[in-house]
Amino acid sequence: MTIQKKSLISKLNTTKKAIVASSTPAENPSVGSAVKTQVRGHVKTQVRGHVRSQVKSQVRGHVRSQVKSQVKGQL
Repeated sequence: MTIQKKSLISKLNTTKKAIVASSTPAENPSVGSAVKTQVRGHVKTQVRGHVRSQVKSQVRGHVRSQVKSQVKGQL
């Protein structure tokens, strides 16, 4: 490496360290408890509905196949 490149790299590293040292750490955004409760309730409702529909369709399919096999066995 030439002396010029080394000098540039050294300056970049120094600048980077200075920027990192002077920057303030990001704070986690806080959300009010009323908003948390509202979002939590909405998510619970969505998940409950999704799970309910999935289970319902799976049970319905299983029951139908069992009934069909029972009926075929009786014929």
